[in-house]
Amino acid sequence: MKFSLIIPLWNESASVPKLIRAIEESKLPQIGMKELILVNNASGDNTGTLIDEAAKSHPWIVPIHLEQNQNYGGGVYEGFKYARCDIFCYIPGDLQVMPEDVLKVYHAFLSNLTSKNKLLVKGYRTIRHDPMQTKLISKCYTFLANQLLHLHIKDVNGLPKMFHRNLMDLIPAERAKTFVFDIQILAIARTHGWIIEEVPVTFHDRREGKSSWSQKRLQVYWQTFWQTLKVRSLRYKPGIPLKNLR
Repeated sequence: MKFSLIIPLWNESASVPKLIRAIEESKLPQIGMKELILVNNASGDNTGTLIDEAAKSHPWIVPIHLEQNQNYGGGVYEGFKYARCDIFCYIPGDLQVMPEDVLKVYHAFLSNLTSKNKLLVKGYRTIRHDPMQTKLISKCYTFLANQLLHLHIKDVNGLPKMFHRNLMDLIPAERAKTFVFDIQILAIARTHGWIIEEVPVTFHDRREGKSSWSQKRLQVYWQTFWQTLKVRSLRYKPGIPLKNLR
């Protein structure tokens, strides 16, 4: 069973070579990953040039370039549109989630083949190399999402996430494009009776660059609260087939 791995990139030129090397060393291209879709989310550095160059020597790399930044979730959604496999997986491009944990999620997915069309397997961060403040906010965020949406999830933003592409056809036209899109995906899966499994993973230090929201935390927290309420109201709206959005 092959899967498409989608990674959004925004000003990640320092991380791209290390990311591709880590994926090669993990043997993902030989084990289960058919294609690596790298989404250049309107970067202002040479991220786009780097992924184009990498694609010349790595036939499994698919570079996608966006003219306008679509935020993290929007970048992932754009990658979904170009994925050729039935199974999707996504992680960020800052090396905080490593390919070894993609393999963990993949093997957990394989063990449930009979349910693969309505199965979502994700990581939950049991080891976290990030500040205590961030860990606390993450726990509060997960608690809030569980209370509002009845998700029963240990770590809503835990990655990687892997699922059948059918899940995307259930997402309504109004799609969250910030980090709240993680909650929307989980909420839709729960609403439609999908199985959700969580496997322990490690969350590493950000190796290069700087988080795009580190200087606007209060604004992000406030927006996240209201966007989560919006997701709650959208759960039962009809979905839009992914192919219609391309």
